[in-house]
Amino acid sequence: MKRKVLAVVAAAAAVAAVAATAASGAVKADPGITKSSITIGGTFPLTGPASLYKTIPLAEKAYFDYVNDTQGGVNGRKINFLIKDDAYSPSNTVPLTQELVERDKVFAILGSLGTAPGLSVWNYTNQRKVPQVFLATGDSFWGFCATKVCDGSKKPWTIGWQPDYPGESRQYGKYIAANTPNAKIGVLYQNDAYGKNYYAGLRLGLGAKKSNIVDAETFDATATSLAQQILALKSKGADTMVVFGTPTPTITALVTATKVGWSPTTYINNVSANRLFLLAAAKAGANVDGVVSTTYVKSPTVNAGDKAIKQARGILQTYAPALVPSWDSGDSNITYGLGVAYTFVYALKHAGKNPTRASLMNALHEMNTSNPYLYPGIRIFTDFHKGHRDNFPIEQEIFIKWAGGATGDWKPFGKLLGGIR
Repeated sequence: MKRKVLAVVAAAAAVAAVAATAASGAVKADPGITKSSITIGGTFPLTGPASLYKTIPLAEKAYFDYVNDTQGGVNGRKINFLIKDDAYSPSNTVPLTQELVERDKVFAILGSLGTAPGLSVWNYTNQRKVPQVFLATGDSFWGFCATKVCDGSKKPWTIGWQPDYPGESRQYGKYIAANTPNAKIGVLYQNDAYGKNYYAGLRLGLGAKKSNIVDAETFDATATSLAQQILALKSKGADTMVVFGTPTPTITALVTATKVGWSPTTYINNVSANRLFLLAAAKAGANVDGVVSTTYVKSPTVNAGDKAIKQARGILQTYAPALVPSWDSGDSNITYGLGVAYTFVYALKHAGKNPTRASLMNALHEMNTSNPYLYPGIRIFTDFHKGHRDNFPIEQEIFIKWAGGATGDWKPFGKLLGGIR
């Protein structure tokens, strides 16, 4: 009898607990989610060798503040964006990412910048099923490794945003092979996964013309002089220079080539093709006319009359006035940041009224939308669940060429490059 009474009491308690839960509507939310807010965060080089990128997270925060203020956030939740300075060093990225996840309880890691920093924590984020989204780096890992084993496991919780580096550099190779088939090519690339990805893509794009590479020199991201490498490329008879580096060494390479009296046809990767960086190189004595690169975002100067670009300036004036001078000078990294933030808001809206980390990733894997900050004609598109396993949101670019020297700007040319991957 005593056992029966205990069983009845236990059953009644269980029913009461279920009823109380149902009555309160209590559902355990993923970390970072409350009824009124969503907390996300990322690591960025606010200082260090890649600090020229610091306008990206500031632009992202400005857009989120704008959405919070004018739209009440997303589905009634205001976005709280935490920005950590890792100085572009993986040794800093690891503890700061752990801090974001374990102490700050973020819903997702958004926009963290750098290939090596991203690689240093992707096992950590994927093991814990924390979305590591829109990494500010174009390495192909972020696309391919969602479905294939990389670094010991698949990485379905990681996704990039921008076009991938090998796809971009293949276009340079194809262009050189088609337009200057007898070019003598000298390559200068960063000695890490970032630079190696670019160099591999260039060789693929050149095809049979990869034998036209007369020399390839490497450098560390923190290098302050590239004179030895530039002189080596020049001495090998190169008449075409391809530079795969972050902004500071790219500027150094352009200046050094001019100072040693070398005037090759020059290509630089799009992450260093910000107008501000070319103006800085020209101011330091570089001959930048004719430099070729690619873009996929609108320019604050070239596309100054565009409706979204005009609206963007208003957003910055209200929510990040310190960025306005850089914007007016053509800082396309600000456009990049706005574009990333816009895409995250789009995905969050499609993740449901009560989003989970899993529903966010589902939304990211099923995107098909325009983006007001992308170059006209370029779309955001993924179809991860439709058989194609496409985890590359942007796969289009257009060539640009610099004209006008120290007061010049980029000029787009040719047609959109589709399916660059």
